[in-house]
Amino acid sequence: MTFPDISQQLMIFFGSKWRNSFVMTLPVTSEPCLRTLREIRVSLVDKLEGHIDSLVDQLIEKNVFTRDDREEIQYEKGPRGKVRKVLDILECKGEESARIFISVTKDLREPNVKAVNQDVKQTTEYQKLIAKHKSILKRRSESMLYYNTRHGEKILFSEHYVNLLIVKGHNSLELKRHELLTFGQQRISLQQRATEQRLIKPAQLFSSEAGTHPTKKILVTGVAGIGKTILVQKILHDFSNCREHQSFDFIIHLTFRDLNLISKPVSLQELILRKNGHLAKHLDTITENDTKLLIILDGFDEFKHYKGCDVDVFLTELDEEGEVVEVLSSLMLGELLPGASVLVTSRPMAVSHIPVGSIDRFVVITGFSTIEICDFFQRFYQDKVLASKMFDIVVANELMLTLCYIPAFCYIVCSILKENNCLSTASPRTMTDIYVQYLLALVKSHTKNRVESLKDSSGTEPEEHLQKVLLKLGRIANQKLMNQETLFYGNDDDISNCTLVSTFLDKTSVQEPGCTEDVYSFTHLTIQEFFAALYSTMEDACLSETLAFGTEYSIESLPGNLDLFTRFLSGLLSERNQALLSRHIGFRPQEDKMQSFRTRLIADTRALCENGAYILTHLHCLLEQQDVLLMQELQPQCLRINLSDVTLSTMDYNAVKHFLNEIQLTVSEMDLTGTNITTEALRELQPYFLRCEKLWLGENSLDMEAIKLVADVLEASDILKELGLGWTDIGDEELFLLTHAIKVKQTLTELWLEGNRISLAGLSSLSALTPSPLKRVVVIWNNVNVDEGEQLNSLCPGRCFTVSFTDDSMWEDWAKWVLQRCEVSSSEKLVTFLHKVCDRSICSLEGSWAKTFYVGLTHLIRTRIEQCLEEDVLRKLKKFETILTS
Repeated sequence: MTFPDISQQLMIFFGSKWRNSFVMTLPVTSEPCLRTLREIRVSLVDKLEGHIDSLVDQLIEKNVFTRDDREEIQYEKGPRGKVRKVLDILECKGEESARIFISVTKDLREPNVKAVNQDVKQTTEYQKLIAKHKSILKRRSESMLYYNTRHGEKILFSEHYVNLLIVKGHNSLELKRHELLTFGQQRISLQQRATEQRLIKPAQLFSSEAGTHPTKKILVTGVAGIGKTILVQKILHDFSNCREHQSFDFIIHLTFRDLNLISKPVSLQELILRKNGHLAKHLDTITENDTKLLIILDGFDEFKHYKGCDVDVFLTELDEEGEVVEVLSSLMLGELLPGASVLVTSRPMAVSHIPVGSIDRFVVITGFSTIEICDFFQRFYQDKVLASKMFDIVVANELMLTLCYIPAFCYIVCSILKENNCLSTASPRTMTDIYVQYLLALVKSHTKNRVESLKDSSGTEPEEHLQKVLLKLGRIANQKLMNQETLFYGNDDDISNCTLVSTFLDKTSVQEPGCTEDVYSFTHLTIQEFFAALYSTMEDACLSETLAFGTEYSIESLPGNLDLFTRFLSGLLSERNQALLSRHIGFRPQEDKMQSFRTRLIADTRALCENGAYILTHLHCLLEQQDVLLMQELQPQCLRINLSDVTLSTMDYNAVKHFLNEIQLTVSEMDLTGTNITTEALRELQPYFLRCEKLWLGENSLDMEAIKLVADVLEASDILKELGLGWTDIGDEELFLLTHAIKVKQTLTELWLEGNRISLAGLSSLSALTPSPLKRVVVIWNNVNVDEGEQLNSLCPGRCFTVSFTDDSMWEDWAKWVLQRCEVSSSEKLVTFLHKVCDRSICSLEGSWAKTFYVGLTHLIRTRIEQCLEEDVLRKLKKFETILTS
């Protein structure tokens, strides 16, 4: 059995404690050719895709590659994938092979790039087409896409758009991308920390940094309602009004909501023309000049096939047909229209399924600041005095103000205040409370007269009729959400007979072959998620039936795309919201469901606290419950808080703080690895860090201010024993600060610093600690070599510095810890991990502990295959089983 090298792949799944596994230490300065290939890798893929066959032939002729190498390359998908495989193999061939490769590529002629016909481009007809396209986009983007605009109401985008805060960079995703693109090298340092987190404007999204390759593929992430679609509308609005993005001739806007309706093979040409028929005559010309084309793919997390983007078939021609997922994957990976720019938006939970190796820039929408919230209120009310009054009400309610940083929630809060002129006597305490009040406000505003006039011939009372209508909408929301669908046709009887369609649903018409169909969607995905939870809560059926999980269900078993739905479910099953819905709408309180959910939540949360599995969704459910007695009953034996590998928002931190305020226990382990944590968030959590025995902060870009906060914790904590700061881009200056802090309490025994910029000078300060509490300092993949490691260890009695991999008990214990984390992970998270473990099988590890680890991992995969019910996940698990056992 061959054991794949898992050097970089293991670095980014769990806590910083073990990020430095199996790394090959390559001397950067002595390998100029290899270093060059790593630095220009993306441009090489563009340059060589048309020469891949002849290139491989020449490398075999020169004895750089073997025929086995050729077979491995041919197995890859598409010409660009084959070039990437060539570059991967070269990493293990050494500096001389890289030199020969560079020599061979210099002799290759540039591929025949489709030339732009400037004569055609400058013709009046072509310019008229650009003007017409902009005119159509202008009409489509001129009105604000609010979530409950009344029929006939037109709100101009230009008058109501409020600036979104967009942050450049996502440390964890950048690390993943660099590891996919530069396997075997010391991690490329991310952009300067001073600029990594700077705000950028929408107009700057496609601007390239000096000396870097063009920014072609962009991933925009952000939590539900944060403004991803509004950002897309801003781009379309500015482009169509000739204000920004004029480097493009055409922008094509596709939504995954619409793409979900396609169930037959289709070409990219057909996808473009579905809503852009005016481009049909000149589409070939437009796509030949694909460097002037931007394609926007909005709402990847809403795509019902979002887990299946690792396709085996790539398309390369505009009119070539394939499954929708094959077309989109080919486009994102650059196999189809390689010169085109592509912008993808997604909620964070689906990002792991996007091929991030092809992404040039990651940005995160962080929503509104207090200034933008105030601006939003002014634009919403169009009355300065009234807006100020309402804003003061929100500022006085901490939860409301926190929610308003999310634009969609800000709109909902404004709507509630507009209808009620104030908050209800029981001020909302959670997100569900806000949506319940929103529901009551809409019912009051839009349906009062209608419901009173709808007493049918059977004598149904208005209140009972309203309940039936809401449950009917909830049933639709639930069925479609469980099937990962957001659009549905108007021939559904539940839609056509529903009198409240205009209140909660948007209607559009789409052209299908031979007819025009009415298509509906909820006004915002969060509204659909709320209604789906309302149905599961208030329908006279057990939760396992409405959740379609048979006789048993658990919060942990619900797919990641249902995280917000799960929070709503918990909030609606709280006593206060059951009472509110009963009082205002007449729903019968579901006491059995409340008790059943409560019991399950307690048991699940207690288990997660004790085994260290991912816990964020459960913390949100506890926050939504707002039940002191529940928290008293929970009381786990120990606290291991695992929040890793998810971008955390302000509401996420609120859930963590609420939980730790209620459960006053020592935190044996807190894992915030790869959460994109900010200095402000570190400051908020600092009091809770003082209760931690182990703290993992790796894969976050930490500046000096953040390190000062960590140092403050070290100086104040009497119990912190292990600290992980791997892959945080810190150097000697930051380490000097930490060393000084370690002296104060003398409690820290393990310090993990892998993948940083630390040199012998910085580590010497640690070795000089007398007495030194440190028993282990892991500094693999820093600016320190094995000889320098020996020098450091000669200066301290415990030989605490680890600069390379050994076959001792330390790594054996580490492997056991990793496997335990795998065992308590969901199958979906396990698949994410396996992508990193099995992505490349170039080298092997001979250590007995590594072999034991792989045997255990293979056994775990086989167990999950037997239990797995999700087709996409099952297919991937079987693929990884084959890799590990081949």
